[in-house]
Amino acid sequence: MPAPSDDARQRRVQQRALETRDLLLRAAVDVLCDSGYAGFSTLAVGEAAGVSRGRLVHHFPTKNALIEAVTDHLARSYAELAPAQARELVAAPQPDRAAQGLGMIWQLMNTRDYQAFLELLIGTRHDPELRPVVREFERRLEHELLAAVRIVSGPAADSPEFGASLLTALQAMRGLLLISSAGGHDLAADWEAVRGRLLVLFRPTA
Repeated sequence: MPAPSDDARQRRVQQRALETRDLLLRAAVDVLCDSGYAGFSTLAVGEAAGVSRGRLVHHFPTKNALIEAVTDHLARSYAELAPAQARELVAAPQPDRAAQGLGMIWQLMNTRDYQAFLELLIGTRHDPELRPVVREFERRLEHELLAAVRIVSGPAADSPEFGASLLTALQAMRGLLLISSAGGHDLAADWEAVRGRLLVLFRPTA
């Protein structure tokens, strides 16, 4: 049996490296969600991923490097997921496109990925090095969410007030999720109450 070529070995090495990197990034999201930013460290992520310290440091030599990679990973994930969900909704539109669009944004934000972002947002607010990194992810995320809901909303997105109403909705949803993370709140009930008020913003005025 012929020995594997150098190219084949190199491809296997590269594939294992990509798999390890992905495993570490997913573990980082889990640690942020389960332990918060206070419990987030490269050691905790390595243990959660079952990856040795040497392999972890090879990919992410510092905590800040890991956080930068996590935010980029989340942004890329949303860049794929948001438009895909929008296209699915457009393929099966409902009469109330505003409600459909708001529901889509809520589903995209009420996730562990977004929870991880909120932990980073809170935890790095006083960190001059990481704060711009997290803010850049926030900008990229808002861009993807706004673009997706415009697809779903159709002609209503041409309204001059549409963009401001969307930003208001995003801020309200973020506030709900932040409050819920402290515990003691019925998130589903809170969302239903706020959802009705947000929909008023998208109703045409006389």
